[in-house]
Amino acid sequence: MVPHCFGALIRGFEPRIRAVGDFGYNRLMQLLRVPDVKYTVILVGMGIIRFLGKSLLLGTFVFLLVILIPGLPPYVHFTEFRVAEPLPLKGSLSINALLNNAERLYSGKVYGPEAFADHKGVLYSGIHGGEIVKFVDGKIVPVVKFGESCDGFWEEEKCGRPLGMKFGPDGLLYVVDAYYGLFKVNVNNGAKTQLVSVDEPVEGKTNKIPNAVDVADDGTVYWSTSSCNFRLSDGVFDMLADGSGRLLRHDPKTKKNEVLIDGLHFANGVVLSPAEDFVLVAESTRSRIHRYYLKGPKKGNRDIFIDGLPGLPDNLKSDGQGGFLAALVVLRNETNPLLFQSLGPFPLLRKFIARVLALFQVTFEQIDRIYPNYYTKRMVHWIGHFESARGLSVPGSVVVQLDVDGKIKHSYHNTDGSLSSISEAHWFDGALYLGSPYNTYVGRVKLSFADPQKIKPEQKSEQPKEQQSRKQQQKPPSQPQQEKSTQQQQQQKSPSPTATIK
Repeated sequence: MVPHCFGALIRGFEPRIRAVGDFGYNRLMQLLRVPDVKYTVILVGMGIIRFLGKSLLLGTFVFLLVILIPGLPPYVHFTEFRVAEPLPLKGSLSINALLNNAERLYSGKVYGPEAFADHKGVLYSGIHGGEIVKFVDGKIVPVVKFGESCDGFWEEEKCGRPLGMKFGPDGLLYVVDAYYGLFKVNVNNGAKTQLVSVDEPVEGKTNKIPNAVDVADDGTVYWSTSSCNFRLSDGVFDMLADGSGRLLRHDPKTKKNEVLIDGLHFANGVVLSPAEDFVLVAESTRSRIHRYYLKGPKKGNRDIFIDGLPGLPDNLKSDGQGGFLAALVVLRNETNPLLFQSLGPFPLLRKFIARVLALFQVTFEQIDRIYPNYYTKRMVHWIGHFESARGLSVPGSVVVQLDVDGKIKHSYHNTDGSLSSISEAHWFDGALYLGSPYNTYVGRVKLSFADPQKIKPEQKSEQPKEQQSRKQQQKPPSQPQQEKSTQQQQQQKSPSPTATIK
């Protein structure tokens, strides 16, 4: 209790205390209410903060739940990786217009001419639907079919998908089908022989995405498999997971396969050097190319041939000058990195994304089993296929020309949109034929590769192409020029673009 005297004293000052209290209260309200919008903003801001806090907690809970629950697909490992920064687009990589005004041959009549090979003056390619075709007098002529008939490209696991191809010294066409394996084909009668099946284990693992091939003069076959964990229809998962690609060698005498390089992150194009003293293999996810030595003091060893490419290298081809052509199917630059490469240092985040995608895919698979229909089949295919990731990269097309030491000699750019998603540049009949896994046409750019001062006498020989050695093929120049048509002369007079690709 308060003593009586103190109580009387407080009662005496009570009116003044109330006055001061009322003044402070009113002043506080004035501060909060002038203007009234300020108080409203404070309340809204606090509400947003509470909402974000709850959302963050819920998101963290879901993230940890998806990451930590055992037994969820995909059943692979996720560890940290880093990709080298892209080389700047200057010097030999400077943007130009050499691939502009590209022709679109057979537009709407082919889908996904991924790669090319030529034999006796005839050009061949593989397309969606599992077919190898040849282009004769402006017509598309079927040669051989892999797999079974199917309703559309979303069933490519059933109908087959031929990718890399190369004619061997025996005149047969060696082809890798992403779902059926490695074959050799007699293009005269369509007879095919399977050399390696995707179900055949090689050193303890099955090769689920056979991708590219080259054939040595002695008949030895060098080929790549992009993944031992996923099929091509689930390629997006392979980009997120740890690499399991390989470079392999097939001995035609013993019929055995040997793994030369393992653990590649989506192994892709394969090409032998002119002297066949080493073989190259592209590692698409890491934007680099590896070299494996076949002869000399470094035999059996490997190194990085080139790193930091401004895109994902796809098929590799000889340029006829002792060097190579590397098509970049997806582009990147210093200001526009690729999403899955940026996620490399964050394995848990990659695992979370992969598991979420897999759960969606499994859901649509179960629906399709109960009620089979066109839409669920398309969704199952689309979720894991590379087509779902299109549009996330820099627009444009680039082909890089490399010398035998891995130095960039020149680059070919398309900036006008007449080409896209180029997977291969194949020199044939005075032009670059440009393939793609997605396009519905065959790209062609005529280039002036005839430099009379550099043509060797043996190049004028009329021998059949299959009898010519690698050193006797037509040789494109290190600094190509477009054919001097009226339209292209005008293009040459105009300055080449100098702005970086965005």
